[in-house]
Amino acid sequence: MEDSPAPRPTLPVAATAVWGVLLFPGLLGAALSPMFFDAPGSMNNPAAWANALIVASFPVLCLIAIAGSWIVWSVHRGRPRRHPPYAAIAFALLPVLPIAYVVAAMIFETVGVLMSGQPLGLHSTIIKH
Repeated sequence: MEDSPAPRPTLPVAATAVWGVLLFPGLLGAALSPMFFDAPGSMNNPAAWANALIVASFPVLCLIAIAGSWIVWSVHRGRPRRHPPYAAIAFALLPVLPIAYVVAAMIFETVGVLMSGQPLGLHSTIIKH
């Protein structure tokens, strides 16, 4: 009986490349996340806290995705593959969660602005009639 070749680390390499590159802008975003609390009273705003934590979690999730996908690959390296490595896929996609949140928030905000009747790009308090 022939030994099956060891699986290639395609997913861990892809996760390392993608999230390793995006880690650096994520660190910049995390460093700037305290700006969510610049407005007066924003320290008591749960949305500001949620947004700051989501932005700050991105670089952490990038590191967990890279390490986790390599760990899962190394644990399952010698075993025959009967099904896709769901744990490795789940680890590799962890940083997509804050990205999906930001995209959804931008879509909802844009729809809200379009439905409000306000001029695009200008707030009503700075327009002198």
